[in-house]
Amino acid sequence: MFRSFAARPDGRIRFFAGAPLDLADRLDALVAADAPAGAAYRAAQPAAALSANRPARYRGHPKHCPVCRRPSGHFHAFGRAGRRNAVCPVCGSLERHRFLWLYLERTLGLPGRRLSILHVAPEPCIQAQLAAAPGARYIGVDLYRPDAARRMDVTRLALPDGAVDLVICSHVLEHVERDRAALAEFARVLRPGGRAIIVVPLDLRRPTFEDGTARTAAQRLAAFGHPYHVRVCGADYGERIAAAGFAVRRVDAAALSGHRRRYFRLNKASLFDCRRG
Repeated sequence: MFRSFAARPDGRIRFFAGAPLDLADRLDALVAADAPAGAAYRAAQPAAALSANRPARYRGHPKHCPVCRRPSGHFHAFGRAGRRNAVCPVCGSLERHRFLWLYLERTLGLPGRRLSILHVAPEPCIQAQLAAAPGARYIGVDLYRPDAARRMDVTRLALPDGAVDLVICSHVLEHVERDRAALAEFARVLRPGGRAIIVVPLDLRRPTFEDGTARTAAQRLAAFGHPYHVRVCGADYGERIAAAGFAVRRVDAAALSGHRRRYFRLNKASLFDCRRG
């Protein structure tokens, strides 16, 4: 089961099982208690997959999850605004996970290639596919999750130079104060010609915005729209990635046909395909 939490009168956090890992149902508790990021993320870990034996209303063919390859008549809502048809009821993938998986599979040829893969803060639905791939050397790392294969800080990766062929990092760098150090570490551990697939929430209407005075959960929520984000990644964020030694190409889900976006239930996600020089 998923776990969530609530603020106690003494300001401490009380954790309980049964609620989905969704900002909407725990935002007030997080902000009120100013819970540290580590405590929040360690306590609210998603299950690797939901049951495939769902009621009939989840079955059908209008929507298809490319990660678990299961058709569904209805996806779950998610997020503060209750985004409709966001979560696959079988594997738990969100729109960004499905877009990322389509790119890994159809552009990079995964799974099936003999690669060394570093997966930062692995999404359970994607981890399940890559970790079991024959011939792949898969390393999942996370700073907070107790079930991660290895615990690592992305600004100080405990890996030798040129150790991996591919880095996958989705929705992590917006939480990392020293993101330039993390990007430099990705470049260091990649072999020459290796690739990093990086996903951050992008606001293409503005440049990247940071405010070092936003230190509490409430201040970060007001400044960045999330209690644990430390910046808004803007239209220029690709330039920050390039400065770490990458040739960067931004790929947008909006470039896919409307039919494909509806079929896979994709939103306006983007990713950066970054090749180390």
